[in-house]
Amino acid sequence: MEVFSVKKALQKVEKLFNKDVAQSWYPYFRRLQLIPGANRIFKRIASSKDIEQLRDYLIEIRYTLVFVGLGFQAEIEPLGSKGPDLKIIRDGHQILVEITRFRKIYPGPPLLDLSDENAILIPYGNPARDIRKAFEKILKKFSQVSSDEAIIAIWNDDEDMGNREVSTAAIDLCNDASQGRINLPAGLLFILYGSKYLGGLDNRQLYCFPLRYLQQSHHIALQKELDTSYVDALIQRTLADSV
Repeated sequence: MEVFSVKKALQKVEKLFNKDVAQSWYPYFRRLQLIPGANRIFKRIASSKDIEQLRDYLIEIRYTLVFVGLGFQAEIEPLGSKGPDLKIIRDGHQILVEITRFRKIYPGPPLLDLSDENAILIPYGNPARDIRKAFEKILKKFSQVSSDEAIIAIWNDDEDMGNREVSTAAIDLCNDASQGRINLPAGLLFILYGSKYLGGLDNRQLYCFPLRYLQQSHHIALQKELDTSYVDALIQRTLADSV
């Protein structure tokens, strides 16, 4: 049944993307088969309605392999389809992970005609709008995590947004919680933000934005590891360990 699900999942990737993309994901799928619950996500991929939904599911695989690359044991959908996407365990400590993706919603600026001497570079982007988008996206995920220790992991495919908007949204969530306007899940540790771009003076790819003061040594260690890691390097470590 698992092999059948992998085959169906790869067929859907090939249908919505192309054969080359499907082949590039094959090593990821093969490694994922070793993780409890993998068949659940393969079935969701096989039933993807469109390319955007498929991208959402592929990000779940990407983050799962990232945590495995950090030395965690993982289980996909440990509480069923209505619960968090992932459970990770290391050194006896368990954390639930809810994974989501920022899709591209708003069109970018018109293409600039460089041959036109009078061409004007038109500013675009709307920080207030994008901060609100991040705020609401994170807030909607609160229901997926409980009082258990948890992380909300975001992957950003919206080029209008960056880590600053998500950082500000996290601060706004903390402020609203302190003023009683919203309730932070009791065990929610931080927001994990990632994208394909490297940003900042230190060329970071992953950012952790805590929603409460981290006191436990394993929480602090995990934040530091994520803040100094690169997605592809962790995934390649995971794939190499399965050989």
